[in-house]
Amino acid sequence: MNDLSNIQPPHWPGRLLRLFCAPHLVEELEGDLHELFAQRVRMYGAQHARARYARDVFSLARPFVLRKEPRKFPQPSVFRTTMIRNYFKIALRNMWKNKGFSAMNITGLVAGITACLMILQYVSFELSFDRFNRDFERIYRVTNDRFQQGKLIQHGTITYPAVAAAMASDFNEVETYTTLANPGTFSLQKDRRIFAEKGVYTDERFLSFFTFPLVAGDFQTALKAPHSIVISETNAKRIFNANPADYAALIGKYIVVDLDTKPYQITGIMKDFPATSHLQYGVLMSFETLPQTWGEWIRNSWESSDVWHYVKLRPGADVAALTKKLPAFSDRHFQGNKISGSVEQFFLQPLGKAHLFSNYEYEIGQVNNGKAVWTMLIIAVFILLIAWINYINLATARSLERAREVGVRKVAGATNGQLISQFMSESVVLNIVGLALGIVLTLLLQPALNKLIEKPLSFALLTGSGYGGPVFTLAVAGIFLFGILLSGFYPAFALSSFKAVQVLKGSFKRSVKGIWVRQSLVVFQYTASMVLIVGTFIVFKQIRFMREEKLGFDMDQVLVVRGPELTRWDSTSIDRINSFKTELKRIPSVQMASASGSVFGNRLSRSFNFRRVGSNDPKGVTFNRMAVDADFFETYKIPILAGRNFLPTDSNPDGNKVKNAILNESAAKLLGFENAADAAGQKFVFNNKEWDIIGVVSDFHQQSLKHSIEPIMFAPFYTLSGFISMKISASNPAQSIAMVRKKYDEFFPGNSFNYFFMNQRFDEQYKDDRIFGQVSSFFSLLAVLIASLGIFGLSSYTIAQRTKEIGVRKVLGATVSGIVALLSKDFLKLVLLAVLIGAPIAWYGVAFWLNDFAYRIEIEWWMFVIAAVLSIAIAFVSVSFQSIRAALMNPVKSLRSE
Repeated sequence: MNDLSNIQPPHWPGRLLRLFCAPHLVEELEGDLHELFAQRVRMYGAQHARARYARDVFSLARPFVLRKEPRKFPQPSVFRTTMIRNYFKIALRNMWKNKGFSAMNITGLVAGITACLMILQYVSFELSFDRFNRDFERIYRVTNDRFQQGKLIQHGTITYPAVAAAMASDFNEVETYTTLANPGTFSLQKDRRIFAEKGVYTDERFLSFFTFPLVAGDFQTALKAPHSIVISETNAKRIFNANPADYAALIGKYIVVDLDTKPYQITGIMKDFPATSHLQYGVLMSFETLPQTWGEWIRNSWESSDVWHYVKLRPGADVAALTKKLPAFSDRHFQGNKISGSVEQFFLQPLGKAHLFSNYEYEIGQVNNGKAVWTMLIIAVFILLIAWINYINLATARSLERAREVGVRKVAGATNGQLISQFMSESVVLNIVGLALGIVLTLLLQPALNKLIEKPLSFALLTGSGYGGPVFTLAVAGIFLFGILLSGFYPAFALSSFKAVQVLKGSFKRSVKGIWVRQSLVVFQYTASMVLIVGTFIVFKQIRFMREEKLGFDMDQVLVVRGPELTRWDSTSIDRINSFKTELKRIPSVQMASASGSVFGNRLSRSFNFRRVGSNDPKGVTFNRMAVDADFFETYKIPILAGRNFLPTDSNPDGNKVKNAILNESAAKLLGFENAADAAGQKFVFNNKEWDIIGVVSDFHQQSLKHSIEPIMFAPFYTLSGFISMKISASNPAQSIAMVRKKYDEFFPGNSFNYFFMNQRFDEQYKDDRIFGQVSSFFSLLAVLIASLGIFGLSSYTIAQRTKEIGVRKVLGATVSGIVALLSKDFLKLVLLAVLIGAPIAWYGVAFWLNDFAYRIEIEWWMFVIAAVLSIAIAFVSVSFQSIRAALMNPVKSLRSE
């Protein structure tokens, strides 16, 4: 028979009991459990007893078992009001006592917090675009990719008039849609005064589709009738000098738009479009007006891409499933490529991506670069982390100074919790001061930032009116609170963990505990700095490349005047334009003058099915089209490679009789000609008519270097709604403009004189990139300076700890340079490691950013060498200032310092 007295309970429940049970109850409870175990072994057997033993242990997980033994001498609670007040009082005294340390920390925190708040405003503004619309998440824009001969020839937002109605008919997922056409700048005429304003033709569903409320008029019928117009509050004030109380009286009044013979009736006054709308218009005109002037094709054509569509899906609709149906939709309505001569593919772009992630052609919305926005957010995170890391490093570096304080406090009875609370309070006070000053500085610098980036940023974007609303506000507040606590926790934990005996004996000075943490944080700071320096360098080099690269034409000192849009076209218009050009050339400062339908920088119209005569390929190709006169190529110094220039006789008021064209090199090659000489004198077919290629000009960049060179056909057409370009001397441009204005008013009375310089207009295409470069470089430099401030402070405390060592070395004959090298090398090793880590990260980041440009600089090794040298130089200057100061110190003072 087995000896039951030798059977023992399982070990792991006992360990669990001792883990969670209050120490003063363990022995008593363990004895009771063992007695129960022995009884059950005798009554039910060992297996049953072991199982019940484990269950009994779990059943003891109750409050009375967990409660600690009450102290005979209770310690004061760290959460009592008097204790908290005392903590903060001591924190303020310590800050005042160590003014240099506090000033250095607060300066870094204020700079970091200010920069972060400014960037977060910008990010919140950019991410909040179009989110004010009702049903924002259900609205999509129809986009269109067009392929010819397997090649993508158009990636645009413009598409065919019949598309949206067909989608609504074919797909139950589509709840409604709205269509926009002919967007541009219109001349609004009232009482012989002309007001230029951006506008668009749109249908009656527009005002209910989007959230653009009317302050007067009925949004359901305002755009229903032909020749109806809705104007913004700003236009009501500037055109009619109306106050809000007068808006209702404006309904029914008339206004003339451009050269339309029939005036438009005002049917609504709308609030100005929000700054966070990608659509920005001051007037809306009824889409029903266009069929009367353009023809019925604008309603139902599948052949001309002239409109923009937005669709709203039904609640719960599966957009991914709908997208999969679109290829069949294209095949059904286009029958492959039989209608347009191209393979059509349609997509649905979420409204939330229309502003930041829209790399489309024929864009009518206000767009920005989403990569730039997220880059700024990353910079903000880096800056804030660097500022908080500075605090951690400087606080822990001062550990020797405060070690004796900690030892004395512990001997006097202070607990770790009380010490942590004390040091955490110092961190909170310092961070709150930094946050308060950062908010004040942000408000003071706000106007300057808004002027620089030309955006209406405000602090309200962080307090509920921006992206995400209150959720974003809470997230930002949570990040700052988490950062404040985290940046204070490590120094508080490190300082409170000192052993009182070691500190008071002086043996703590030989401890290296925590050094690797500070070194890791320094490496992180300078890794971020390396990435930011490389990014700034590449951004500026790319922008400089785009602005200085030869474009293939000369636009310096070219004055461009908008054509007389309010003068009606008639049989004398060509002669009048030529006469005007002749008069301009008589102005001494005007060297050349030319008329064209468009200018450089604008997106040109695109046409399809160009085919070379004699070619066996039935598939046509796609060209851009541009109307120019005989002086255009000479005015812009565009070389003619083969053939001849246009002659005045090549043009004709009857456009059907115009048959001569000039191609650029890309167009000639696309038709299959090996070179310009082969193309000159040949023919091509377009619009069922043969055209003669009378010349070929060299390729040039018609748009910015973000875009590839495209094939262009130049035709000798004239238009009054185009542009007149003049090459003028640089001596007195103001006088030249005044003389040109006088001639313009003589030839085209009643038209507004609007002008610009071609180089400035072309440079506008780089505006967003230029602003991004300026802003990112400023904040990147700030991040580097904050990191340098940190390493400056850290080196000063590290060197202070080695004062006696420096004195001994000097007495033994060490030179100043040798001491500086000794004190600097440890920090420079960390910076060098950061450079090695940061270089590949920076390379990946800048390569990703450069992908947006068709023409870009090459990323070369020496760019990273320059950035590395700058990083090391900045760190060396920060450290060497303290090192040289210490090395020059009198060794007698150094040896007495301890």
